Amino acid sequence: MYTVGRAAELTGVPSGTLRKWEQRYGVVVPQRSSGNYRLYDDEAVRRLSVMRSLVDAGWSAQEAARHVATDVAAAEAVLPRPAEPPFEERHHTLVQCAQDFDVPGLERLLSDGFADADLVSVVDDWLLPSMVHLGRAWQRGEVTVAGEHFVTASVHRRLAQAFQSIPSAPTGGPRVVVGLARGSRHEVGILSFALVLRSRGVAVTYLGGDLPLEAWVSAVRLVAPAAVVLAAPTLEDLPAVREVVEAVRPMAAVLLGGAHQAEVDGAERLGHLAGAAAASLATRLGAVS
Repeated sequence: MYTVGRAAELTGVPSGTLRKWEQRYGVVVPQRSSGNYRLYDDEAVRRLSVMRSLVDAGWSAQEAARHVATDVAAAEAVLPRPAEPPFEERHHTLVQCAQDFDVPGLERLLSDGFADADLVSVVDDWLLPSMVHLGRAWQRGEVTVAGEHFVTASVHRRLAQAFQSIPSAPTGGPRVVVGLARGSRHEVGILSFALVLRSRGVAVTYLGGDLPLEAWVSAVRLVAPAAVVLAAPTLEDLPAVREVVEAVRPMAAVLLGGAHQAEVDGAERLGHLAGAAAASLATRLGAVS
């Protein structure tokens, strides 16, 4: 399930336009969270993406919505088939490695992927989109829980290895504390952010996942960072994330990523491209890569 902000990011439809299409044309009917936030499933994202493509191709919004509402598959079929993106094959290969528990294949894929010198591209164009593909394959029952864990653990190890291979930033420069709140263990996104940030010359204190509130407070008080970065990957993470934001923002600027960042007040939102967000923060802090 996706928030309105994430649905806008995935479909390329601004959130205001998205709401207008819902209200005026009924192209999708979002579900509601317990906190009354609008949530979109994969089918809703598909319908919005098809409608956007039809509108971009010159259809009126009313006509596009009518076709999507009548038969989204038929509406999708009239669109020209775009060339396969350069990273699409790697997305599929990662899922196949999870299905087959293919250790050599996964190691080759990770080695080839991380060979790109541009870590922002590694993270935003290949790695994290591939993990999204993996998660969707698991939701559809195409990948077992064990297969998903097998790949995620390998990716985490590769990210940690890359992180440790980068020399520490010079003393006296900006320092950023990065981690996840109590109960949150989805580290791939936040560790990817920390990797890019460190590669851009920022001193990163990486705290990992599932860090209790009191540990966050003591660490931030001791380190006195230029910024604190955490993420809200799932709805279940929101209460603990809100506690951390409230507790540490008097001591440092707080920046927040993750699929549910829009549902937390008091923190600057990083958007949904972890690599680009990390590079942007490094620039703001005046780090030298």
